[in-house]
Amino acid sequence: MGRYFYILLIFFVGLGFLPIINGKNTIEANQLLDIEKLDHAISQTNGEVTEWSLYARENVKSFTNKGFAQYSKNMQETFSDFEWATKEKGEEVIVVGTRKTSHGEETIKLQHTPGNEHSISYVMYEIRGNQESLGEKTSRYLKRQYIPNMEIIFTTKPLIFSCIKGEFNDTLEKVLSNQAVEMMSILDATETESLEEEDFHSVSAYSKQMSRSIPTKDNEMNIQLGLRKSGMGTKTTFVIGTPILTIEY
Repeated sequence: MGRYFYILLIFFVGLGFLPIINGKNTIEANQLLDIEKLDHAISQTNGEVTEWSLYARENVKSFTNKGFAQYSKNMQETFSDFEWATKEKGEEVIVVGTRKTSHGEETIKLQHTPGNEHSISYVMYEIRGNQESLGEKTSRYLKRQYIPNMEIIFTTKPLIFSCIKGEFNDTLEKVLSNQAVEMMSILDATETESLEEEDFHSVSAYSKQMSRSIPTKDNEMNIQLGLRKSGMGTKTTFVIGTPILTIEY
């Protein structure tokens, strides 16, 4: 299961994030974020959140070595409250900034690899938290801090990956016929593809509630739900994300 979704993630990232449909980063104060909609569906079905993340990445093709160094310097000055570290592997340069708040841990990662004809660079910005930090105060923080920070960090408006991991206190079979169905109903999600094995089940779906979607071979998708037996089979681990999963399980 983890491998299945990991392959999908690498596929879309490798293409530099395929064209995004209905995409804007501007968020009104009273507008629900996608991660809030996912969290609401989990709460309504008595799921317990253990981990969550928002992740965005941009591939940059125009950086020269000097341009990347200047960009890195600007980011470190702008986000001076982050702790920054630089690693060099041959000609590759990786600059990582982190900070911890009551809302979660934020990471800004800048990577630059020079090439003979074209350099390869990317910028990543992520916030990751646990069940104690995903709430009303954090939702306000995401709208007032995380989203505006993206406008500074990225040169374009990259896709935001929202992902939540947790548990249902029930068997996989019961979750499949109850909580999973109800979650999809709350999200107005229509299944587009599924994968079923003995110990896990996955569903790809499309919902108009989500702010963005990605094109597939035949249609669009913007929700992935993965379920796996946990412990002695009396609990079920879940991961749900939009438009695809970024947390393995």
